Amino acid sequence: MYAKVRKREVLIPFFSFLFLNLLVLFLWDKSITAQKLALQERVHNSGELLSQKFLSIVKNDIQSLENLKHRFEITDGDYFNFWEHDAELILQQNASFKFIEWIDNFMIIRKISPSEGNEAAIGLDISKVDYRRDEWVKHSIDGSMNITPWSKMTQGGHAFLVDVPVYFNGEFKGTITAGMDFKENLDAFAENLPDYSIEIKDENNSVFYTQNQSKIASKDFMYTNVLKIDSLDNQNWSIKVSPASASFLSEKSSSTNNMLILGIALSTLMSLLIYFYLRSRLETQRAIRANKKLKITNKKLSTQRNRAEKASRAKTEFLSNMSHEIRTPLNGILGLIQLVKKSDKTDNYDHYIDLMDQSSKNLLDLVNDVLEIDKIESGKVSLKETVYNPSKAITTLVSQFKDEFESKSLYLDLKSQSTTNFSVIGDEGKFNQVIINLLKNALKFTSSGGATVTYEESLVNNVVTVNIKVSDTGIGIPQHTLSKIFKRFTQVDQGIKKKHEGSGLGLAICENLILLMGGKISVESQLDIGSTFQVNVPFKISDKQLKDVNSLNDDISHLDFSDLKVLVVDDNNINVLVLTKLLEKLGVKPDYTNDGISAVKMANEKDYQLVFMDIHMPHMDGYEATRLIKENKPEVIVIGLSADVTSQSINKSITFGMKDYLSKPLCPEKLHKLLIKYFSAVTN
Repeated sequence: MYAKVRKREVLIPFFSFLFLNLLVLFLWDKSITAQKLALQERVHNSGELLSQKFLSIVKNDIQSLENLKHRFEITDGDYFNFWEHDAELILQQNASFKFIEWIDNFMIIRKISPSEGNEAAIGLDISKVDYRRDEWVKHSIDGSMNITPWSKMTQGGHAFLVDVPVYFNGEFKGTITAGMDFKENLDAFAENLPDYSIEIKDENNSVFYTQNQSKIASKDFMYTNVLKIDSLDNQNWSIKVSPASASFLSEKSSSTNNMLILGIALSTLMSLLIYFYLRSRLETQRAIRANKKLKITNKKLSTQRNRAEKASRAKTEFLSNMSHEIRTPLNGILGLIQLVKKSDKTDNYDHYIDLMDQSSKNLLDLVNDVLEIDKIESGKVSLKETVYNPSKAITTLVSQFKDEFESKSLYLDLKSQSTTNFSVIGDEGKFNQVIINLLKNALKFTSSGGATVTYEESLVNNVVTVNIKVSDTGIGIPQHTLSKIFKRFTQVDQGIKKKHEGSGLGLAICENLILLMGGKISVESQLDIGSTFQVNVPFKISDKQLKDVNSLNDDISHLDFSDLKVLVVDDNNINVLVLTKLLEKLGVKPDYTNDGISAVKMANEKDYQLVFMDIHMPHMDGYEATRLIKENKPEVIVIGLSADVTSQSINKSITFGMKDYLSKPLCPEKLHKLLIKYFSAVTN
């Protein structure tokens, strides 16, 4: 074991040393590559800058000739009298100009400035100069500027000849021609680039400008560019830029080499640290393992302690709640029995019996709730499927509770928004149990006002979806309690100031049963205003009812909606067209308008039965238009239209008086079902 340890202590640091040195060499190579790329980028940027500057110099210099030409043309040649003055100014202001001459339309040099030293050029016929004749004529006809190659002048020296054609009185008069050498302006700019060698050639490869040409340090970083000078003659000049200073290439080499030396030193130091770390680790591993085992043991103990404390709290909470809830009706029963024993048979006998009966029922409900929640949570509850009518079941339950509500001077109303009364396959007992618990809660927590039960059912793909709302005007539920209202033993009022009886299991049972039936339950509430519990459960339609529905669909397919008076309101003409055509296929001939203001006016002038109202419109939106229409004609059915299907928008539409809500895009099936829903009785 000792030999193995010694071997590992040596091998790991050794291979670490090799790896770290390879990594350092790799990074060093990457750094060298990055430096070369940076140098190439630097040369390229300097070359681009020089190219742009050179083109700028050429353009600005030639612009002086263009300005002189412009003065000739706008004065129809009168400005020609000031030729010498303007030419001298251009020569004084710009070092690129060597001389400026006037060549007439016969290709004869008539004037030249300065005349001194250029006498040999006066009267020269350039038609006899081969390299001048053809280009000069071509650009005179085209009217564009012409630049010759770097050429030897008759009067001596070399220069570029720049011809600018001049026209006035509708005729070609000649050219303003300048002999130009850009060296001085380029030298002024090249002073900022002392580390670079520069070479510029014309299209004939004649070198007309160089800078530090004898000091080229490396051709590996050379920048080359082609400059378009004359598009008509396809003249291109080339520019080359390369480093001219050895320090340009070596200025960062020393720092890179120093980093290499430092990297090797650090890798050596790291290898030594690894070696000494492995030596010390052998002595500390046992302590680490022991500490790890201790942490695992402590974690297990903490988990078990938390479970025990949670179970103890749940047990205490359950016993406290059940003790109070069981003793309250039990004490009432025992006390009333003693009163019956000691009282005359005619003295409040019936009243005592009624009170005992109520206390017994409360006690039985409590025991049933405890047993039911235990059965649900243990998975022993199953659904017993039978054929029944949910609409009739709701009607029966409401009628059964009506007397209890009226005994507390409360109302209990049933609003059924469906006329289909489908028979479904499901567990009627579990369904009734949920509704009974919700009605009991409404009765228990409401002291004034009452409760309203809203029932609605719809059939889609042979599935009947039942939607039930139980709304009360009771004490309401605080917002911080809403999220846990469906948990066991949760009540609005708890503790020693508790005012209402109950185990706190009713809503937990409701939620579990609804989930078991494949539905969902939700609640909305405001403190001191009331609560609304909404239940949504899907059922399979019974076979007999399915046949009746198919028969009903056959009957409603022949319904006649031609007499319906319908108004379509939408600011989008395409939406109006689509909805109008869909209605026409169903036999309806609607009117239509594009804004809410005219919709209100039309609704007041004509007795419409149905209005399709777009929500978002300019000037007046669909909400405001609906409100104004319903104020004058509350019997009109208004259906909202919008691509916004959020619950906020739908609820707002209902609040403003809309009967229903259709989401865009519309489909014929939805539209047909809506007409059948609200107007099947009218058409029959």
